[in-house]
Amino acid sequence: MGKLEGKVALITGAGRGQGRAHAVLMAREGADIAALDICRDLPYPRYSLAKRSDLEETAR
Repeated sequence: MGKLEGKVALITGAGRGQGRAHAVLMAREGADIAALDICRDLPYPRYSLAKRSDLEETAR
């Protein structure tokens, strides 16, 4: 039984980077994950944001 068994984690920015890392780690510890990300480009910030495929990889 993981440390987070029976818990639910709401993770924003789960498509890539720190959000993905937290989602994967918490899932490994037994948490159910609600993973969210915008998955589209915005006029700000000036770097590329997560894509739908990134979020799908997190869920895998």
